[in-house]
Amino acid sequence: MQEEKLYIPKSYLTLQIVRDVMAEFEWPVSYELIDETEDWRSVIIKFETCEIELQDVPDDGINLTFISYKNGKELNANYADIITYLANYNPREHLNLEYNTYTDPVLDITTSVRNDMKNLQYYHIDFITGTNYSWAEKYLKEKKK
Repeated sequence: MQEEKLYIPKSYLTLQIVRDVMAEFEWPVSYELIDETEDWRSVIIKFETCEIELQDVPDDGINLTFISYKNGKELNANYADIITYLANYNPREHLNLEYNTYTDPVLDITTSVRNDMKNLQYYHIDFITGTNYSWAEKYLKEKKK
């Protein structure tokens, strides 16, 4: 009997890619990058008041998760779950999104990270600076129901 090998797609997300892409933008608060790619294929962006995780889901892009807010309060909100709480959410209209090549996986991950940074800059800068947590509070209230 032949043993089946588990297919584990390669992750191309690196701390350096996140560092380089974030340097393309101006951030109103300082941040630290925490490399979690050894175990989880992710990088955590630790801002002064919140933490956001970029997790590589090979063959599917980057999963953006808001881990904490208000200086450490647990949030653990996946991006797909919070978009209904964002006012005027229309990234195709508001963001100059880039598209993947599907031929260069490193370029595609870089593109995905850049698109996520554009999203954070446009929709979440008040969250990042700690001046507006309204969507997070609505999300947590609904989650408790």
